[in-house]
Amino acid sequence: MFQFLFLWQLQLSIEIKAIAKNKAVVACIALSVISYQPATADVRTKTSDDIECIVKVAQPQWSKEELHAITKTLAGECYDNKELDKRQVCEVILNRVSSNQFANTILGVLTTPGAFKGYWRQSRPISENDYAVAKQALQDWYDGGCKPLSEWLFFSEGSKQENVFRSKY
Repeated sequence: MFQFLFLWQLQLSIEIKAIAKNKAVVACIALSVISYQPATADVRTKTSDDIECIVKVAQPQWSKEELHAITKTLAGECYDNKELDKRQVCEVILNRVSSNQFANTILGVLTTPGAFKGYWRQSRPISENDYAVAKQALQDWYDGGCKPLSEWLFFSEGSKQENVFRSKY
């Protein structure tokens, strides 16, 4: 059994089984997700000896638009070298979606007038680290049943290139 971690952070387990049929050995490769339990899609393939292999391919529970909206916001609200700050901004966004005080979608929260200036105007290009932080926060949120990740619902610009986070306005 082999394990790989791909760029989009799906950890897959690959199992190769040799199956003997009519004195011929056929390799069947099965992929399965190790790191989380998202929806799956079955990909079916058949060998020339009619041995069927089913490969389960993990599908993220969030949309590309939601991920991009969060990364745009991080590029407008956080310095690129402040990973904890980025994570906490993600928590504010996702905690608001979980709360009954705000819009109930990621895009609804981010596009609320006056809520996230960074969504509308970025101060730097979106980085690979923005994507990594946003994906991890989304994964943690979905793994936790879309419940709040922390107490944070608000933040404001602070000193030393970091935001100040709080639970009350």
